Amino acid sequence: MSDLHKRAMEAVLQAAEHDVVATLQERAIKDSHSEEADEAVLDVAILHAWRIFVRICEQRGLTVDAGLFAELAGELADELAQDQDYD
Repeated sequence: MSDLHKRAMEAVLQAAEHDVVATLQERAIKDSHSEEADEAVLDVAILHAWRIFVRICEQRGLTVDAGLFAELAGELADELAQDQDYD
């Protein structure tokens, strides 16, 4: 991974961390290891992925398709779950 990619990834992760903290506060979640906290983190991650997907589509002149995003995210989740089953 190039230095530029590393810096960009770090910026994305920092933004997500700020959003996680804000989301936990908004939802009044005090236990950061609870199932509710896990769901909040997942919500933030999905929202960030959606925003990135929208930006990429717009920059490439593609139609933003929420159904395609959901389908691709579901397929990726299935693949990751299968990979974990083999570990």
